[in-house]
Amino acid sequence: MAAAGWETHLVGVSVTGAQDPYVQDGAHIHKIPLPKMDPPRSLRRHLAAWRYPFAYSDLALAKKRERHLKAARLELDALRGGTRARGGIRLPFVVHRAGRKLERAWVGGRVRRTKAREQYLKREGRLERIERRWWGLLLGDRAWRRLDVNMQRFELAFRPEILRLEPDLLHAHDAYSIGVCVRAAEQLRRWGKTVKVVYDAHEFVPGHEGLEPNKLEAQSRWERQYLPGADAVVTVSHPLAKLLQERHGLDREPSVVYNAPLAHPAPRPDPGDLRSDLGLDEHTPLAVYIGWASPERQLEVMIEAARLVPDLHLAFMVSRHDTNPYVKKLQALGEEHGIADRLHFRGYVAYEDLPRFISTADMGIHPMPTGSVNHEIALPNKFFEYCHARLPLIVTTVKTLSAEVRRLGNGEVFTSGDPRSLAAAMERIIADEDGYRRAYKDPALLEEYSWEHQAREYVRVYERLIGPAPAA
Repeated sequence: MAAAGWETHLVGVSVTGAQDPYVQDGAHIHKIPLPKMDPPRSLRRHLAAWRYPFAYSDLALAKKRERHLKAARLELDALRGGTRARGGIRLPFVVHRAGRKLERAWVGGRVRRTKAREQYLKREGRLERIERRWWGLLLGDRAWRRLDVNMQRFELAFRPEILRLEPDLLHAHDAYSIGVCVRAAEQLRRWGKTVKVVYDAHEFVPGHEGLEPNKLEAQSRWERQYLPGADAVVTVSHPLAKLLQERHGLDREPSVVYNAPLAHPAPRPDPGDLRSDLGLDEHTPLAVYIGWASPERQLEVMIEAARLVPDLHLAFMVSRHDTNPYVKKLQALGEEHGIADRLHFRGYVAYEDLPRFISTADMGIHPMPTGSVNHEIALPNKFFEYCHARLPLIVTTVKTLSAEVRRLGNGEVFTSGDPRSLAAAMERIIADEDGYRRAYKDPALLEEYSWEHQAREYVRVYERLIGPAPAA
């Protein structure tokens, strides 16, 4: 948007605990730390206070008391050894020992109660369902205030900066931001400022399976309360656009902007390529996975399938590849199946370099599990990145992604979680790589799937709301 001529400011979270303003690619970045707030005083927390009256206020304090006990035990051992200090009152050793026993019993009991309370607070059941229903009936969509404090944390951090900037347009990315932007826009309008709001919905919030129920309920109600205050809605796939229109009764279907890579990034030093980086010759079959590595991604199926395909190597380009516990489990699985030498784990490369770097692989794989509504309607970044690398794709039967692969003919579809189905797809790709790459000979495809092309939709949305960019 800065390149299109608008003065552009990005307001986001600082993870360092300090404000961090800077300028990048013509945009002003404002990183702000989120303030700390206690979680809502839930029904379970109220009951926990009665159930565990002698517990410490939190687990950190309990651990401090445990350390004091260990220090006292060391002192007792020193006294038992006969070391004497000069001066002061000297109590018999038996008195010291009795005192330490009483302290251990008291502190140890409180520590155990604290740990039991923490486990109790992590439970999810009838109490939480009653609470969500009660606040929903009492407050309607405003029930988010009683279920999650994160919306308030974001607003406390970002609102002063937004009001100081007095923007003509607020672009809210993801659910946490929508209420912050709508409420700030309302304040600016009360001051006589004309301001528009764009909501960029990255996923279908009610279908988010990674959130605990209270947070999910809070985010869903927060979005539902404030999305009507947006002047335009943008999202990442056409099925999600239809879902949003139906759920929120929108007058028009949201615009769609794919998370596509740059087709023509600025010149950069040669990043090398994946095959050379792994020391593999051009005849060795090589499949690549890029992205986050976590149990819900079900990457085990790739290893289970690779042992059925002779000589196939798997490259996982994932975050924290050398410290991630899940990666350690994948490596152990490879050793168990005797293919550890065919598994390669490495970190990310610069985003601008990614398609070129992975282009020497034979196929790109995304084993996204079926079932989740957000999985079924997604066209994820990986799809477009693999396409720009001109790789044949292998994806699961998730609805939107598999339909696009079948339409283009640039890959294969396998049954989610089935290693034999994936292995068969791998073998079909190896047998006819060039056939699957034919789709990329059409220059219009990669042009449509480029960020340069997709960003034009943002420009059209902005121009419809606030007119042409002043510096265009």
